[in-house]
Amino acid sequence: MNFLMGMKILNLNCQKGEQPMLESFLRKALDGGSYDFLLLQEVDAKVLAFLQHPSYALLRVFNEETGQDSQLCIAYRKTCRLSKSGFKSLSFMRYDPVRGFKHPAFGVLWADFEIGGKMIRVASVHLHSGTDRHIRLAEMEMVKKILLEGDHLPTAVTGDFNAGWPGECDGLARVFAPEFSWMTKELGPTLDSRYSENVAHITNRVAAFLGIFNIGIRLRTDHAFLDSKTAGSYSMICSILPDRVSDHSPVECMIDFTQEAPIL
Repeated sequence: MNFLMGMKILNLNCQKGEQPMLESFLRKALDGGSYDFLLLQEVDAKVLAFLQHPSYALLRVFNEETGQDSQLCIAYRKTCRLSKSGFKSLSFMRYDPVRGFKHPAFGVLWADFEIGGKMIRVASVHLHSGTDRHIRLAEMEMVKKILLEGDHLPTAVTGDFNAGWPGECDGLARVFAPEFSWMTKELGPTLDSRYSENVAHITNRVAAFLGIFNIGIRLRTDHAFLDSKTAGSYSMICSILPDRVSDHSPVECMIDFTQEAPIL
């Protein structure tokens, strides 16, 4: 990647490899080399095997709170030099009826990279699922504080924010403002409950029941944010890919460093 030209990001909740087309999708994405960063959630050992590629390195961490590897992952081109990284588990924020406070999925994984003499920060975020929007608002506050610590770098944040209530996306975006701009504000739903796994959570049980009748609930759960300084200077285009590789749709983001953002 030429930092002065642009940066391309793929965001995806991989659903722990539940959907059969995920492997071919990820391998094609890596073979094509079109993405500088893949910011991923719900990556377990099965999905990790799909991500092995000579041109990409993987950033993962061990979650001390849960006693197992975090399911957040950043795949990045080996031409990008990793400067430093950080991780914060959000598992303790909400009791899970199956795992207690030991759920490995939720947290924020961020990293700073040097590319062509320039520095950039990227982050993969996964907020709690479930019906309690207040937990997600509190988690969003924590994520924002973490990302604003230290050097103020150009920062791209993507992830599964699990927003499901009316107006919740707007509420999460307000928490991130004014330091971060909501770049996927105009995108439609990314989660289709017909493809969600049937596990022991009320939301999943309801989704599984409705799925019997081919009824799906579609939600705007996956989003991208860009630090407001960068968003005010350059264009970022986000789109939803049609590939059915998870219960979440992949979201593709392109930052064009040659094109100044339009003045509104």
